[in-house]
Amino acid sequence: MKRVITAIVFALLFLPQVVLSQDTVPTVRLKFDTRFDFTAKVPMQDSLSTLSSFDGKYLNIILDGEINDKFSYNYRQRMILDSKPTYQSFFNATDYLYLTYKINRNFSVAGGKQIVAIGGFEYDEAPIDIYFWSNFWNNVTCYQIGGSLNYKTSDDKHTIGFQIVNSPFTTESLQGIYAYNLIWHGNFDGFNTIYSLNRIEVEKAEYINYITLGNKFSINKLSVEVDLMDRFSDNQTNLFSDYSIIGKFKYSLNNKLSLHVKAGYDQNKSQEPTDLFIYDRYVIPGTEHAFYGAGVEYYPINDSRDLRIHAVWTSNNNTLQYQTFNIGVRWQMNISKKKVTQ
Repeated sequence: MKRVITAIVFALLFLPQVVLSQDTVPTVRLKFDTRFDFTAKVPMQDSLSTLSSFDGKYLNIILDGEINDKFSYNYRQRMILDSKPTYQSFFNATDYLYLTYKINRNFSVAGGKQIVAIGGFEYDEAPIDIYFWSNFWNNVTCYQIGGSLNYKTSDDKHTIGFQIVNSPFTTESLQGIYAYNLIWHGNFDGFNTIYSLNRIEVEKAEYINYITLGNKFSINKLSVEVDLMDRFSDNQTNLFSDYSIIGKFKYSLNNKLSLHVKAGYDQNKSQEPTDLFIYDRYVIPGTEHAFYGAGVEYYPINDSRDLRIHAVWTSNNNTLQYQTFNIGVRWQMNISKKKVTQ
């Protein structure tokens, strides 16, 4: 124990000098990101009433930068009260906060609260950019504390990462359940991938596994995204009975205006809803959820993505069926971007 304490003290004393001894001048970027919407849900059954309201969807503080040519950091704070009923954490409302160390041109390590490395383009998109979604996306806990090792090819087109973080199913401190994730971001000039293999503890020594294939095809002004996810436990014999499929088509008319159509389906027939132990707690047994919709995005400022106006229609196959109409505005406020003098 004395040796461990001595090593920690040594690191605290000398690491700052190593970090700040590089040639690169530290930089910092700070911005706010927010979105306000008006939503109206029009029922498709006479027994239901129309629901509507103005809502503030998000208020994010985003901070990132470089300490030197080796160390960088990323931080996003969501301004909400977000806590799990049985597990309170200081970082519950923090989406991510991690430090990255660049070992060399190809390898890097990162530690802190990170995005759980699950594949798919819907999952990869920032929540503020999502208007309607799959059942899995709506329920997944996607930020956890842990570490990762990443390899990037010299042409910057492919990144392979291995990550170990607390399990998204953690409900208490020191529970000792983890998620082991392998992810590949690929770029083939017109075809991009976000593929992952995930082994996640639901409870101690009880695992659910994901195979996720996120595919994106880009042809001139058209992009097509197709996400396929299969979920299965170690004891499951009926593979491909718990899955999600999501497709999105987006067409940019010009640099200001784009149209998109999106649809998806989540199904879980791997277990009976009455089983005592449920493995998939995001897309629960018995789910057969279809959703679909379309929308338009408009950027009124020339050569800028800081202000966006959207209008969206969506519906699904829920028992209580509504057609949902949403219009809103999202803007980013770039507060600061500067080098830090010592």
